[in-house]
Amino acid sequence: MQGRTGPRIRLETPRRSLLGAYEAALREDWSPNTVRNVAPEQLAAIAADPDAFLAGLTSRGGRIRIDDGTEVDKIPDRVRWILALDQPGEPFVGAINLRWLEDGSGRPVVDLPAHVLGHVGYSIRPAFAGQGYATAALAAMLAEARALGLPHLVITCDATNLASRRVIEKNGGSLVENFVAPLYGAQERLRFAIDLSAQPAPGAAAGQT
Repeated sequence: MQGRTGPRIRLETPRRSLLGAYEAALREDWSPNTVRNVAPEQLAAIAADPDAFLAGLTSRGGRIRIDDGTEVDKIPDRVRWILALDQPGEPFVGAINLRWLEDGSGRPVVDLPAHVLGHVGYSIRPAFAGQGYATAALAAMLAEARALGLPHLVITCDATNLASRRVIEKNGGSLVENFVAPLYGAQERLRFAIDLSAQPAPGAAAGQT
């Protein structure tokens, strides 16, 4: 959990008992993908087969379609839904995911395919933005990445997204470069690295199930 001055969260693996809250957030036009709005297609997938939708979030392998329409192999990842323990009813406040590649023996490596901008992506519902939930969720996900054995992570954000930049920097992110990713548009982006060999600050981790 976070320190006494920060929000208290728990990261949850997507499951049926939480799907209603997730679906409600999608209907508010929140999207777990910050590059494009995937709410309509996810709502359609949930309506068609909720169990298959959840399996697609939690299973390994298979193929996915990226923004330019190309199909690529799905790389290992973990999707977590963020619950606010300091709010009445412990509401769903957003989502965060961790992505990585593995070598031939199944050990994680830091390299990423060209279509994956960074190891971690997160999105907070607008009603809960600016309250520290992204910072707490990223701290919790860094603990998972550290447990996997990743030595460091790369995280990116739009150059104009000052809030996301602060989230990354509060979790130890160091600016590496400004860059443009043509696959995702012409806007300038920032690439950060987080050294996972450093010990997290006291109280920086949050619960996860």
